[in-house]
Amino acid sequence: MGTRVTMHEVAQSAGVSTKTVSNVLRGLSGASEATRQRVLAAASRLGYRVNSGAAALRSGRRGAVALAVPTLQQPIFADLASHLMRTAGDMKVLLELTGGEHERELALLDGSWRRQCDALILLPRAINPATQAEHAEGVVLVAEDGPAHLSRVSCPAAAQTVMVAGHLQQLGCTRAAVLGVSEPADRWTETCARGLRAAGLEVPREAVIRLAEPDSVRGGVEAVTRLLYQGPRVDAIVCHNDAVASGAAATLQRRGARLPEDVVIIGRGDTETAAFASPGITSVSCGAQALAGELVRVVTEMLRSPSAQPETVEVAPLLAIRESSASPSPSTPPGRERRSSSPGSCLTAESHG
Repeated sequence: MGTRVTMHEVAQSAGVSTKTVSNVLRGLSGASEATRQRVLAAASRLGYRVNSGAAALRSGRRGAVALAVPTLQQPIFADLASHLMRTAGDMKVLLELTGGEHERELALLDGSWRRQCDALILLPRAINPATQAEHAEGVVLVAEDGPAHLSRVSCPAAAQTVMVAGHLQQLGCTRAAVLGVSEPADRWTETCARGLRAAGLEVPREAVIRLAEPDSVRGGVEAVTRLLYQGPRVDAIVCHNDAVASGAAATLQRRGARLPEDVVIIGRGDTETAAFASPGITSVSCGAQALAGELVRVVTEMLRSPSAQPETVEVAPLLAIRESSASPSPSTPPGRERRSSSPGSCLTAESHG
């Protein structure tokens, strides 16, 4: 391996000072256009590369962002983390698993990430972002609410519910259960139940079940067992995530229920857990790829212009329709699903990917 070209060598080749080289490569004003072109040509000819570590030290930047999620066991969180790391480019993404613990989320809001990172992306679970993030700085929330001075990126629960309600109405469903979560940061459970009722579906109070541990298939098993024990008969079950939906579907099938003839199951996340279940589970896509792109953009802008106004960004959901809510069309090959972007839209076959 050859020795690394130094800024001093670029300066000698271009006939300027190292300070001028530094200013030109950082995009600062002060050098004439002829000098700037001479420096850039010398840097290119010599194969000079900026030492990002040294540049970060000089600027106070670390070139990294922290992504704090409760767990990677939850497919929605794992999917977002994967897309964010692929989208971030040269920006390093340091993963912080909070376990959904109140004290760890508060410590992050207080700035425990600052020694290693330039910004924090937080998916809250144990704290209420609307009331407990007032003093946070340098934080982007993946949440629907929060203090006015923080940027937020989300896929609104209300938009997801409108899409689900429209699909259930098309299927002729009239009575639904909601398998949600019991978390201070949760907005989905109540929004879903309220939205389904507003659309004309009956959602009995005892059919809204909040799970303390919603990240595994077991959560869905336990929720459906509670639902069957408590007694309300429903023809649709809307689940907080695909893991819960998978557990719910498996439990119902073991008890002899037919999907979707006896009951419709809808998950959330449009993850592989739903795509490769048997039968495939209809699921709301929360736009993980689009969320990741917006998060990178918002963080980049925040770091470039710290005084800029915070943003509130909403990503549109999509509905991936599979066998748990509709028999596959004869023209739809196995391993594919139909996707809907609105309750009344036409459905087209599209590969899962």
